[in-house]
Amino acid sequence: MVGTTTGSILGQTKISPTSENDILIAKFKPDGQLIWAKQTGSTVTSSTYVELSHIDIFGNLYLIGSANTPFNELGSIGAGSLLIKVNSSGVILWTRVVPTGGETLGYGVTSDPWGNVYITGNTEEQLLNGQSATGARNTFIFKYNPVGDLVWTKLFDSTGINSYGQNIQYEATTQSLIVSGQISATAQLFNKTPPGNVTDSYIVAFELNGNLRWVQFLGGTGITTQIRTMSVDQKGSIYVAGDTNGNLEGITKSGTTVQFLTRFNVFGEKVWTKLLGGGGSSVTMVNGLYSDNSGHVYAFGGTNGNLFGISKLGNNDAYLTKYDANGNLEWIRLSGNTSIDLTGRGISSDRFGVLYVTGYTSGSFDGQNKLGTYDAFLIKYE
Repeated sequence: MVGTTTGSILGQTKISPTSENDILIAKFKPDGQLIWAKQTGSTVTSSTYVELSHIDIFGNLYLIGSANTPFNELGSIGAGSLLIKVNSSGVILWTRVVPTGGETLGYGVTSDPWGNVYITGNTEEQLLNGQSATGARNTFIFKYNPVGDLVWTKLFDSTGINSYGQNIQYEATTQSLIVSGQISATAQLFNKTPPGNVTDSYIVAFELNGNLRWVQFLGGTGITTQIRTMSVDQKGSIYVAGDTNGNLEGITKSGTTVQFLTRFNVFGEKVWTKLLGGGGSSVTMVNGLYSDNSGHVYAFGGTNGNLFGISKLGNNDAYLTKYDANGNLEWIRLSGNTSIDLTGRGISSDRFGVLYVTGYTSGSFDGQNKLGTYDAFLIKYE
């Protein structure tokens, strides 16, 4: 489990100044017992943030985020996009910060079978490591080898507007990198025009050397459509999920903001789209997505509405949904308690297919008592 904290927890000592964030990493046994925990950060008056984590086939953990000031762990300099590699025992092997003159934020991380690691995010820079772009915000990809050396950089040119890299995944059947994010819908990306005129989402496939394979978009006129999370299964199906405030792909929304889930095949062709909302003025937003080896996909997030006739438990509940390969909803699970807010953030599975979800809560639930202002939670589903 990975996140941030403003205090000292799980027996760890706070590194950053009192009001600033530390990064927390914790490893648990299947029965929920803590194996080890590590807290790290910067002694300078500024926060560090972790957005996502990824475990490679060798058991190494990668954290992607941002550092506002120089990070103190193992070879990092400056402030910018932050990448940390940790082994299975909790030892930090190396840290890389990409310092730039403008703001550079890291959001997504993945690896290939050879131990190379790839990150994405967005930057205000228009010239970076020999790559140029004209957008006010530009999506980047950095490739690092297993020892942390930078191999190549790619900037997306969105013709003078904005693009925001959010997720990156390795796709094994074609040995591709799949990147998704948002784009100002008046822009072009790789000479292709988005369908809407506000904010659309993009999905782009690259070869491992950075050469473009294909580009796809999700969106519509007058609406905002934002991909938040992505998962790729072993057969090459690409699942993206996020939120929209409008009707999408001919489907009428139920709520002010609703979850969308879209499946693409390995060639970038849309297979299906599904919407999930709580009706009325409700807001339903997804943050985590996981696809298993049997063609099922699980979405995890938060809602303040009632989903498919299931009444919410608190102010804002965490929800977990399961879909089959054709997009049919199989079940929904809600977690919450009276007058509290739960926010679902991440989801993963072990090799036995057991699901684990994590997030944070403003109150006690499921017999567990809250200890701080907001507490992290970890839930196991069998």
